[in-house]
Amino acid sequence: NKRQTQKERLETAHQAEQTLAELTTMFSKMSSLIHSQGETLVKIEDDVEAAMDHVEAGREEIVKLYEWTSGNRALILKCFAILIVVIVFMRFYG
Repeated sequence: NKRQTQKERLETAHQAEQTLAELTTMFSKMSSLIHSQGETLVKIEDDVEAAMDHVEAGREEIVKLYEWTSGNRALILKCFAILIVVIVFMRFYG
């Protein structure tokens, strides 16, 4: 009876050791996954920041273009008026 109790204890200890080894493996894998996901998140964050910079640069270029066309609007209208006058003149007197 004493021998059977020792065998049961030994078997229980082996099962506990095996369970601890499995837990160690699981935690190691989880640690690797968390580390790789952290790297992925950093890359995504960097890409989002770069995209934000590009969007801001694009917005600045659009503002510059709007200011340039607004400042030259009178000149553009004069050019079209002269072009229309030339077309009408050529049509009637050409």
